[in-house]
Amino acid sequence: MTKIFFAGLFLLCSMSVVAQKISVSGKATGEIAKMLKEVQFFCDGSLQRLILKKEDKTFTGEILIKQGQFVEINSGNPKPQAYFLVPNEKITIAIDKPSMNESITVITNNKTEKLQDIFSVYFKALEEKGINIKAREWQQLLFVNKAPLAYAESKLNAELVKQKAFVATVPNFKRDVLLFMKSFRKYTEIDTMSLATIEASLQEIKTTASGVTALTIPYYKDYLTDLTNAYAAKTLEKYGITYDAIKQKHFSQFIAAEAISKYIPDFKTRSYLFSDKLKVELPVNGLKNEDYVNYLYNNSEQFVKDLYQEKIDLLKANKAPDLSTARKKAFNFLLHDSTGKEYRLDDFKGKMLFIDFWASWCAPCKAQIPYQKELEKHYAGKDLIFMSVSLDKSKPAWLKAVKEEDLHGYVLHAEGDFKNAFPKNYAIESIPRYMLIDAEGNIISDNMMKPQNKKEMMAVIDEELYAKNTASILEKHFKAIGAEVLLKNGVDINFRQSVMTMVANGNILYSYPKKVKFAFKMEETEQMRMMVGKEFFKETVTIMNGDSVSTNNPANANFKNSWIDRMFGLQLFLRKSIYNSAVKFAEESSSGSDSSYVLKLTINGNIEKYFINKKTHLIDKVVLLTAKQDARKGGGYFEAVTQYEDYRNVNGLMIPFKINQSNIITIKIEKAEVRPAGEFFDGGK
Repeated sequence: MTKIFFAGLFLLCSMSVVAQKISVSGKATGEIAKMLKEVQFFCDGSLQRLILKKEDKTFTGEILIKQGQFVEINSGNPKPQAYFLVPNEKITIAIDKPSMNESITVITNNKTEKLQDIFSVYFKALEEKGINIKAREWQQLLFVNKAPLAYAESKLNAELVKQKAFVATVPNFKRDVLLFMKSFRKYTEIDTMSLATIEASLQEIKTTASGVTALTIPYYKDYLTDLTNAYAAKTLEKYGITYDAIKQKHFSQFIAAEAISKYIPDFKTRSYLFSDKLKVELPVNGLKNEDYVNYLYNNSEQFVKDLYQEKIDLLKANKAPDLSTARKKAFNFLLHDSTGKEYRLDDFKGKMLFIDFWASWCAPCKAQIPYQKELEKHYAGKDLIFMSVSLDKSKPAWLKAVKEEDLHGYVLHAEGDFKNAFPKNYAIESIPRYMLIDAEGNIISDNMMKPQNKKEMMAVIDEELYAKNTASILEKHFKAIGAEVLLKNGVDINFRQSVMTMVANGNILYSYPKKVKFAFKMEETEQMRMMVGKEFFKETVTIMNGDSVSTNNPANANFKNSWIDRMFGLQLFLRKSIYNSAVKFAEESSSGSDSSYVLKLTINGNIEKYFINKKTHLIDKVVLLTAKQDARKGGGYFEAVTQYEDYRNVNGLMIPFKINQSNIITIKIEKAEVRPAGEFFDGGK
């Protein structure tokens, strides 16, 4: 039996006051009505249910309510619908269920209808300004354009004045509507708030001390959640702390939870917000972040503990245990080999120098020698020299160890051991100790990681070693993809994208430098239509002309910052040629392989790494590394991988015809065509 719950709140909390009530009767109709078992009402911080009769899907009963307030009514839709209800009224509810994710709710009651008409003025005003509240993620349009808000606020304020006499008879209505407008405006401004502004907003929430009934004011809970998440993101940013948003999501969520405790005085309100966080954390991470789970659990009311205790007990029973800094000139050492030949720093100019300070008596030093030999083998023939510098007092002991360890190449001795001017200059008092010097004789690091940290070591070496080759690699890559063709012509790409069982078809029309039409449509199946409704399958179209963007998809409101990501296989060229992004050789090789060059660039706070095939000079894969999450999600970083396969030559332009993104999303280019832009882009105006 399928049960539908609101925001993770599954319990009917007892009401301490039962003097007032609302009489409810209603009926559910529509294609999915047969799957609906109950209608839920959330008010006064409590969840109440009315069960539908199996034979005709009608329901009757009483809802206990202490005062007039917005009541969330949930009949299977992801986001409950809120209506301002007052005690001692009789209402009739008609629910149409065209899909699992949709509910069209109509309430019949003179007072309720009139209150709803007043409140709806706000959203009708937004629609007049082009904000379609039925579209997915419509709020995102307001995140980047606040102009419609002022119009909607003026219209609703005017309606409140017009209906002043009636509104005065309904306690709390005007108060809650005004709180809605204020909170919703701030909700749209969170992305632009500084930490100081966020803290001031939280302090205001603490001072005004709204009770638990405020949770059901539309978007008030969204505002609290996003504001505390942004507080965490900005706090981490202030102290320069970064973390992986996928692997360490609790890191910022812990700070957000502490902000909720600090700034939201109502215990029940905090408990519901913590319940929402537990609802997300436990299924995804279990007790991986046990301190965070314990914090949420221990700082919640008993109803939350009762809700999650069984789940937590079960989990416990099954618990399993910067290279960018300015460089200084390296010390110009004087060292000798076994024959007495002298070597100075200037002798190695033009090549990088890796120096291992060791001694025959140092067991940890010897333990690193096999790892160092692996690195020497990997970089054989490259402009990198490995040098062993012994700090032995005894020359015979040094030479004996050289033979035993089978050391070759530049094997030198620092006479005077630790008192030698070279190690003394860098305050070397213990070994092993490693140093890396660049080709110009400047110190990259005088205390490198041990060779056993192969991946990290290679990351540093590769960025430095191949940096001078970046320009030629880029030139060969741009030639290989047919950049000149892209400059002179436009490209028309049709692709098919699948995410598990969901399939979509897309089309991209592009002409250089920034003229794009992006069309996207999910493939409709009867089963999916019943789940998510018809609106989900409407085609979305986004058009960019220069920096001007028009779209019927709010999720593409920031299209001008992300359009290049849709230009499969051409991103690096467009980033470099249009935005003039600085490209460097990445601080790693291709997972220890010599098959790819790895180039990186930083743009919009993101680091992108491109693995360029050494034979074809086409992109093998792209790693979007430490891509910053928006403040509403708590900030942080994550890593996404796009792997390209099966390039096709389309009139001189190389397009990858199969793409796999992070092994979850598969994109297959089905057709591409290159033509002069003027011939085909007229359809994208």
